[in-house]
Amino acid sequence: MQILTCVGDVPAVAGGSTFGYPRLAMADETTSTTVGEHMTPVAYSVGDDQNLAEASLRMRDLDVRHLPLITGSRLVGMLSERDVAVLKARSNAPLHELKVADAMTRDPYHVPSSTPLSEVALQMGTHRYGAAVIVDDGEIRGIFSTTDGLLALARLSS
Repeated sequence: MQILTCVGDVPAVAGGSTFGYPRLAMADETTSTTVGEHMTPVAYSVGDDQNLAEASLRMRDLDVRHLPLITGSRLVGMLSERDVAVLKARSNAPLHELKVADAMTRDPYHVPSSTPLSEVALQMGTHRYGAAVIVDDGEIRGIFSTTDGLLALARLSS
């Protein structure tokens, strides 16, 4: 578990130096909590050849903010609500004329479900990733989003 402390009146995050917080040495921590224990399982994906209107509707219907993108059974990208919004703001074309490949993040951050939660949280925070795709043996198992991270923090803190 990641340990948070204060240096004077300034909060310090163990292991990281993001957003101006001082860097602290990592405390002795157990790595028994894995990202797989806190991910949202997924049984959905979208192809990179689909149009953005369909993908956007699918996200809304599933009440998710991230869709993994596959070609065959291989992870090739991830589409987020933010990706759609940014492309929509930059393009005059309607969403049904734009392809998922135009907006997606290629080669998204992905890890096995056995990866320690603290490692994934540190990478996501350091690189400002909104989500990680959980992949075991080439198969997408889930998504670990910042929302999942906050829920994990609440569960582990209580």
